[in-house]
Amino acid sequence: MATSKNRSEKDGPAEPETAKVLQKRQLMTQVARRTGLRNSDVKTVVEATLAELGDAMALGMTLALPPLGRARVSRRNDSSGGEVITLRLRRRLQGSDKDGEDVSGA
Repeated sequence: MATSKNRSEKDGPAEPETAKVLQKRQLMTQVARRTGLRNSDVKTVVEATLAELGDAMALGMTLALPPLGRARVSRRNDSSGGEVITLRLRRRLQGSDKDGEDVSGA
């Protein structure tokens, strides 16, 4: 059976052909460059932030983190070796105002 590139959501999201991965080390480097802080200072903050986000997701909390978006746990599965948490992430479209309303006229 052939699969369509534009699968419906009920079939599940299409897997990316070539996933780009942001590693924690890269994230820390980029945050240090953006903020002008030392890598050691950024490491402490990034690791604490990731730990707090992980704890919130484990509790099933919705994350409201602009400009990243709003993420909520949509499914949890226990598999051998760990828990798999599926998140739904909703982001504002480019061109929308602060209140989330589309100002592009679409």
